[in-house]
Amino acid sequence: MRKARLILLSLAAGCATPSQDAERVRVDRQLNELYRPLLALVAESRVSVEDFMKTKLMRDWIFPLKGDEVTLWLEKAEGELMPRNERMCALIREKRDLVDGPELPATFKALLEHQDSWRELHEKWRKDKTPYPWHSRTPFPRRLEPELEEYIKTLEQKKAALAKPG
Repeated sequence: MRKARLILLSLAAGCATPSQDAERVRVDRQLNELYRPLLALVAESRVSVEDFMKTKLMRDWIFPLKGDEVTLWLEKAEGELMPRNERMCALIREKRDLVDGPELPATFKALLEHQDSWRELHEKWRKDKTPYPWHSRTPFPRRLEPELEEYIKTLEQKKAALAKPG
């Protein structure tokens, strides 16, 4: 009975309930620990690849690579792209609890598969010189960036709704 009165008083005073507070904290964590940092990495990667195509390859595609382009690509991939992809995948794996629902979104799964495949092929090439096409078996999920933007928009709307009294 005492708990019911406290809840009723909280509602009457326009205060958030404990469950609203917990949900607000969760939404903040989702935005600040997963979705915004992941979007920043994805956008950084896209801009970097676009710049590489424009300044190094002088075209709007990467593959197939010819001659010295392989060396340029390997420097870019090993020095920047693969490490960034690893950070994206680590973020998804470490913050899995911040994803709503029992399953990862398809684009998250596609990113994990993309990087795991690329790492496997690249390590085999480094170790055994086994030739490969200098990229993953699966493409980078192009829908990832717009989906992250949409998730963030939805979470920001949810956060605003939770902030409204009563």
